[in-house]
Amino acid sequence: MAAFRASLAVLDVDAASDHERVALVAELERLKAAAAACQARATDALRRSREVAAPQDVGRSVGSEVALARRESPSSGDRHVGLARALVHEMPCLMAALTDGVTSEWAAVEVVRETATLTREDRAEVDRRIADALPRLGARAAGRAAARVAAELDAASVVRRMEAAVRSRRVSVRPAPDGMAYLTVLGPLREVVGAHAALLRRARSVVGGQCEDEAPGGRGVGAVSADTALSLLSGRTHGQVQPVEVQLVMTDRALLGTGDADRGVDEPARVPGHGSVPAPVARAWVRDAGPASVWLRRLYTAPDGRDLVAMDSRRRTFLGGLRRMLVLRDDVCTTPYCDAPIVHADHAHADHAHAGQDGGPTSASNGNGKCLRCNLVKEAPGWSVAVTRGSPHEILTRTPAGHSHRSLAPPLLGWGSETHPPPDADPSPEPVLPPGSVLERQVDWFFTSAA
Repeated sequence: MAAFRASLAVLDVDAASDHERVALVAELERLKAAAAACQARATDALRRSREVAAPQDVGRSVGSEVALARRESPSSGDRHVGLARALVHEMPCLMAALTDGVTSEWAAVEVVRETATLTREDRAEVDRRIADALPRLGARAAGRAAARVAAELDAASVVRRMEAAVRSRRVSVRPAPDGMAYLTVLGPLREVVGAHAALLRRARSVVGGQCEDEAPGGRGVGAVSADTALSLLSGRTHGQVQPVEVQLVMTDRALLGTGDADRGVDEPARVPGHGSVPAPVARAWVRDAGPASVWLRRLYTAPDGRDLVAMDSRRRTFLGGLRRMLVLRDDVCTTPYCDAPIVHADHAHADHAHAGQDGGPTSASNGNGKCLRCNLVKEAPGWSVAVTRGSPHEILTRTPAGHSHRSLAPPLLGWGSETHPPPDADPSPEPVLPPGSVLERQVDWFFTSAA
């Protein structure tokens, strides 16, 4: 398989006709589907093997191991394990269509999800009834077809699924391009639609000049809706600054124009767990917040400016400044490809790589940020986590199947910010920064100068 994959790189597409190029794209798409079917068979065989060898180790452990192999998040790995089980044992027609490349893996995911609450017999009936239509359906249409048949065969199970879904209501946040982010509320349909309608009604009133307490200020309905929702959720009145701490990491040079003259004043800042922000935008955020609501913390780095200096603690748990340092250093969960944020998250753990009960120190070197899921998985049989390098901080994860995966803490300002020699080189020491009094004077100048 590796040799075949390598052969694709030397395929001479320039020598082909347009007809042949389109045919190649179509055939490669079928090949991806057939590969997904093969992955499903291998995944299910792995699950069955683990059930025999270590029955208590089947759940999250197998899902996490599959996720690492596929370079995806642990929750995606769980979905692939469930998908593989359904395809191999319960839905032969869907599996055959995927193997032949006439449907896609995403379509298979939709069908399996829409039939998740059915009995094995009803799921097989859905599989049989939609089999002929699958080659003509996209992913969403295939899911809708499966849902329609499922509702016909067992309406009660569909109702139970909807009731169970209500218990999973939640609020989540994820980064978006251009310094934006999505705040998503997953809730019952009628309540979410009603809340959206109320926001639109308020926004139209503001834009129409019918609200005495708020002027449109050149905003459209969408912008007013977003501003209203965010102010209500954060407990702010219109025009009030954000009362919750948002950690923003940037150099003193980028913020104040002082410090290391070799660094640029437009070096981007970083919001831990959410990515980079252009320096002018970060400066505007700080200036608009005002001096009364801005707290500056000095972060001391290694001579090359890449990593935070180690901090030790005699406490058994990671608290205070040490925990904050781990969040700033690791940014997201240190399990490769997980990418779950670890800042301001109830499901995030500051973890000992070398377990505390086995004598591991509560230190910056031995600490690493983990999401709850990955912290629990590493305790399962066959898993191990070790620190292999202190700066840059590097974690080695070994899986029960004997595979190794390395993760490296990002530069303090995020990936892509490095302009110095690579980690294995011997960088020359940088000049010591001026004493803190200079920084205070620059801060005073920053807030008193014209915006």
